[in-house]
Amino acid sequence: MKIVAKLPSVEELKKEMGLSAKIAKSKSQSDDEIAAILRGEDNRILLIVGPCSADDLLAVLEYAGKLARIAENVRERICIVMRVFTAKPRTACSGYMGLMHEENGIEAARRLHLDVRIQTGLPTADELLYPATLPYFDDIVSYFTIGARSSENQEHRLVASGIKVPIGMKNPLSGDLQAMANAISAAKAPHDFIFGGNVVRSEGNPLAHGILRGGDMPNYQEEILHKLNEMGILPLIVDTNHANSGKDHMRQPQIALGVLKNRSLIKGLMIESYIADGAAKPGMQVFGQSITDPCLGIDATEKLVYEIADRI
Repeated sequence: MKIVAKLPSVEELKKEMGLSAKIAKSKSQSDDEIAAILRGEDNRILLIVGPCSADDLLAVLEYAGKLARIAENVRERICIVMRVFTAKPRTACSGYMGLMHEENGIEAARRLHLDVRIQTGLPTADELLYPATLPYFDDIVSYFTIGARSSENQEHRLVASGIKVPIGMKNPLSGDLQAMANAISAAKAPHDFIFGGNVVRSEGNPLAHGILRGGDMPNYQEEILHKLNEMGILPLIVDTNHANSGKDHMRQPQIALGVLKNRSLIKGLMIESYIADGAAKPGMQVFGQSITDPCLGIDATEKLVYEIADRI
């Protein structure tokens, strides 16, 4: 391998794109609210909503503005965190791999998270596909996920144990719930490990939790939720797309509303949503339409969010 480009240092990038006192305070308040929901101290439901991949910066920011207006209308019952996923796991490492893979990707990804917060006040979520990038985002991202292809990886589990904000561990592609349980246990425990050229010590992340995204079959059913409860695996987030929906994005509202009857067992939902419904066909991209997994359009998303609020 050869070096293609040097990344800026963490210190340089955080100095160039730092948080104002106002934004830092807003971020801290969001973090506290999300943590309180996951601990059961706040009865609102957590919705992690947004594009499958943050591809088009203008479209993502336009979407963020629309989502923020919806979030403000339901803030007494729902806490909305926007998906700003800047690195995409790909089974064959082909296709669109996320904003972070584009030129100046690490800078563009941090700028996007910061712009969403500044322009809308929404807290953001991202997938920690590359653990080494954590220091570039640990002060601005309010919620991280470890994806289905990464949750069985030791480095991801160890780094998750040192993160100060909530981190959702997805079940593997196989649907193995014990593997998800192991990932959560590892993330909650303290560890000594190698990271960033140093031996570091983590305290464990008490806010690590499971995200059910389906496997060979859906896994949001009540009997599975009760099984995980018996295993001590709470709280839980239900991913309404991916294998749970059979990749049929239009089934997301049905799944979301259906699992609300199990509010005692779940604390939130993950919903893939963008401006335009569906996904773009090759060579036929539409502004605000996903170029990875198909998403629910913003109009259908707004309707769903209000229905969820009415049922809480």
